[in-house]
Amino acid sequence: MKINEKSLAKYAGSGVPPDREGFLLKKGVLHKAFQRRWFILKGNLLFYYEKRADKDPLGVLVLEGCTVELSDLEDGFMFMLHFPGTSSRTYVLAADSQEDMEGWMKALSGASYDYLKICVTELQKTLKDLETNSNLALLKGAVKERKFLVESGFIKDSSMSASSSSSNHVATHHRHNPFNADYSFDRGSVSSQSENSPDYTDSSRVSTVEKKARTFLEMHADLSEQISEISKLWLEANPHSKLKWPSNKNCT
Repeated sequence: MKINEKSLAKYAGSGVPPDREGFLLKKGVLHKAFQRRWFILKGNLLFYYEKRADKDPLGVLVLEGCTVELSDLEDGFMFMLHFPGTSSRTYVLAADSQEDMEGWMKALSGASYDYLKICVTELQKTLKDLETNSNLALLKGAVKERKFLVESGFIKDSSMSASSSSSNHVATHHRHNPFNADYSFDRGSVSSQSENSPDYTDSSRVSTVEKKARTFLEMHADLSEQISEISKLWLEANPHSKLKWPSNKNCT
């Protein structure tokens, strides 16, 4: 692979923040002694300098395809960068501490393009699973909420309406709504308790609640009137009761 040295040197000295930087001991190829170098990791490129203040790097390692392993050759906080292939090469590096060595090994292991590609693929899969589960949860919630509204009588079930229109003999069942019920009462059963009480079985005097949407004040007024009439009938049927009907009708 051809590398443009000027472009690499320019990139190394650019303002791109490094992923990691610090001093490491690097074992030479010809001379086996360790030399202290300043290393800068940017993406999948590992630059090393003779001194920290130098502008141009001594060399660069492209970390594609390499493996990061602990070194068991000598004592110390050493690790290896091994590049397989016909022209395989192993770089031996050493850090100043156990923590520094682990930090460098972790950063170098995740610097290759192949590793990042695997991470992106896993993240995309996770995101897709989250979106699928989220959409499924929203769908289930919408179905549950619609079922509750249909059973409560707030909305009509379009599927049931379509089936009822196609067949007039199909009966639709709705949940009982107390506010749509007929609140009329049997006045005859109450008035029969007293011989002198008038006949209240006249249907013209029976107050019913129309089966349509009404306001709370309308329902309250209708129920108050019915309660008043029932209470009066009970008092007439039980004249010896200690309960007295209030003169002020607003008490209901």
